[in-house]
Amino acid sequence: MASKETQTRITIKAIELFNEHGTRAISTNRIADECEVSRGNLHYHFRTKEEIVKSIFQQIDKEIEESWYDDHLHPSMERMHLMFSRQMRLIWNYRFFYRELATLLQKDERLKMLFMDMRRKRAKEVAWFFNEMVKAGFIDLPEHSHKMESLLLVTWLISDHWVPYLDMNDLEFNKNNIQKGFDLIFQILDPYFTEKAKKEHEGLILRKNINAA
Repeated sequence: MASKETQTRITIKAIELFNEHGTRAISTNRIADECEVSRGNLHYHFRTKEEIVKSIFQQIDKEIEESWYDDHLHPSMERMHLMFSRQMRLIWNYRFFYRELATLLQKDERLKMLFMDMRRKRAKEVAWFFNEMVKAGFIDLPEHSHKMESLLLVTWLISDHWVPYLDMNDLEFNKNNIQKGFDLIFQILDPYFTEKAKKEHEGLILRKNINAA
């Protein structure tokens, strides 16, 4: 089996096992056995479990980098819905990472540095999008105001820490409860939406409900 193919196989299986059981419960030997590769072969590619986690994060970062870079070019409520839905899917697909975010970053200084670099870059892109939403008449806030900075910070806090909140409160961990976190973000933003934005937002919610029925 080609080296790259083996690495991909290992990370796919690791994501599956970490999502189901958490990183603490899964050893590199377990991953190797589930992948049906020798333990020596796995350790050739990844010396430690932390290296596997880091590789998975780089996969997350690449996914964001490749498809989330042009949101500011499409300021609309539909695009905002897409952005939050996309983030929800990302969190669900890599849920172990967000459930254990604080612990994983505390354990691995290099991973923390990579995560914070990604977060700073993405925060700038989201701020750019929101400023374009102001210009397009969807958000009633001065560009680059302290209020805008505070709102963006709140959206990041909810997005990154909603999954641990579910765990801490013994709430069932499923897609519906993850969606509630993003519904909360829209409720926080609602007072700053213009009438134009609210009308589009309500139409998108109605369409979503009809499609789900």
